[in-house]
Amino acid sequence: MIGDELNDFDAFWNRAVFEKDGKPKNPGTVDYTDLLSWAKGNSTSVDQSTISMGRSLMTLLADRLRNCLIKSDQGRLAERHWNRSAGATLEDLEGEFGNVRMGSKFRHRINRKWFRIESILQELFIRNNIDIYWNEDTLMFNSIKREFVQAFSETTTVVNNERMYISTFLSIHSHRGAHIRLSHENKNWKVYIRDRYGAPPEFSQVMEGNLDEGLSLGPKYLQADLHLAYGETISRKVSWKNEAERGLNQYIARMKICDLATKNDGLISLDAYYRLFSTNSAGHMADYYLTRSVGDQTAAEFELKEVEGSDPKSWVVKVDPMLIRWREYHRDRSRERGDDDDGGDLSE
Repeated sequence: MIGDELNDFDAFWNRAVFEKDGKPKNPGTVDYTDLLSWAKGNSTSVDQSTISMGRSLMTLLADRLRNCLIKSDQGRLAERHWNRSAGATLEDLEGEFGNVRMGSKFRHRINRKWFRIESILQELFIRNNIDIYWNEDTLMFNSIKREFVQAFSETTTVVNNERMYISTFLSIHSHRGAHIRLSHENKNWKVYIRDRYGAPPEFSQVMEGNLDEGLSLGPKYLQADLHLAYGETISRKVSWKNEAERGLNQYIARMKICDLATKNDGLISLDAYYRLFSTNSAGHMADYYLTRSVGDQTAAEFELKEVEGSDPKSWVVKVDPMLIRWREYHRDRSRERGDDDDGGDLSE
């Protein structure tokens, strides 16, 4: 399921940030609706250690790209002169996640946490979200890129040293300034950064997406952290537990909630809401998911409404229309793929 969701994100992304002829769209012109719906459906409440690596990595890369775009807008650093500061070296990654290799006490073995980090890097690479540079400003040779693509197409699961392709490459070429960057051109991540943090279109005196002056303006054209929801989802893909996807029970509960709400003008009884989480072994997360949008703009929003005249008092939950939209997309794409729709028994 997570693999399908990541494929959907890629499809939505390409359709949103590029014109039909393949030209990148400009800031203030992108329709993020499908991507926002996707984020509502994939922003889950799971063990933070499961999703933190992808979030941290995407935060690091997005911040580095944003900083370089700011310098470019200030006229201090032309894009053609960008270097490792536009991305992350192995040293930067170790500063964020700890050393790849453990100390002499452990015979300098690779820290197993890095198997998961490497898997995330490979997922980002095979989906064209990151570029790998072998020095300060030159992309890796196409021959090596083809080798990586072939290897990662087979699997991005890393369980031993032999599959530490990206980390090893960055280590071997570290003295040259080898690093990774968000693919600001081929995947047009820069339009997202400008829409998320730059000047919105309505300020006539400032070019939309300008980050030098736009940082102090608000609200922004886009107010949701799509890169974090994407990083979380990739983390879940590489963090299976006992051969099961992380957050799967919540995922199924959300689908069933949406299916019931679709039949009742976007409403579901509060009892049914809790029952669906409970019957899918996720009852402990029901309260948190109900209120998560308070601190997370990508999370689905729910509104509690008292049933007029009810005695004893009862409530219904108004389900976020964007979450229902995500479910509708999911159902349609399942049919297109010929998959069984896994909403299960939808009766209360």
